[in-house]
Amino acid sequence: MSRTPDPSLAVLPLRFSSRPAAVIAFLRTLGLAPSLTAGDDSFGDLHAGAGRVLVHGAASTATGAAHGDTDLCLVVPDALAAAKQLEAEGLEVAVWDESYGKQGVITGPAGEAIGLNEDQEDPYGYQEHDPAGADPRLSVVAVLTSEDFARDAAFFARLGFVPQGPADDGWQALRGPGRSGIIGLHAPGPDSRRTRPGDGTFGPSLQVRLGFQTSEDLTQLAARLRSAGYDAQVRDPHGARAVHLTDPDGSHVEIHAAVQG
Repeated sequence: MSRTPDPSLAVLPLRFSSRPAAVIAFLRTLGLAPSLTAGDDSFGDLHAGAGRVLVHGAASTATGAAHGDTDLCLVVPDALAAAKQLEAEGLEVAVWDESYGKQGVITGPAGEAIGLNEDQEDPYGYQEHDPAGADPRLSVVAVLTSEDFARDAAFFARLGFVPQGPADDGWQALRGPGRSGIIGLHAPGPDSRRTRPGDGTFGPSLQVRLGFQTSEDLTQLAARLRSAGYDAQVRDPHGARAVHLTDPDGSHVEIHAAVQG
């Protein structure tokens, strides 16, 4: 039996990949479970205990996204109802019909485009799966480069994501309600990027890096990932103990211990 959809906005980082099957396999090893996939493994919507990840083949997208790009998207059961609620909060939202359902854009704190996806009631030819087997210990973290924590935290609070503990050493976690997942604000680094160019209709697409929190023992998690062929190591730079590894797209992934409260 599938889980009841969370009515809140949930994080749905959208990864464009030239190796989507390998990325989907990695995410499943980590503990995510698919709800929709394509028969050729070019697409996957995968659930964690909190939050989700969408994987799309880079070769089959018309958005201009390149291999490794990860757009910040949010997903809701009803895009029109969510848009009405967000507009009442003074946010700018656009929603339209696609062949597979409704889709939209929320205008971000500096004019960026944040994708708004609606859960598909009709699989439109995709293969449906029961995501109830997702690891309940695992939360998706959409890591967003931020030069202004106060501005970004205030914006995402209007979407239901509130601070999880105090800001610390260039980091602030914003947790959504229920199974919504986490948006992590991260101070800019030498290789960080906040946006990619849009199509001219909306602003540039807000970019994130895939990250995770888990209550699974990190040493055991790293060993489990290594046994599956991933070079996962537990590191403790500056007191931030986490599992570090490179995903099949060549992107760095960090998996931190879940924060209580």
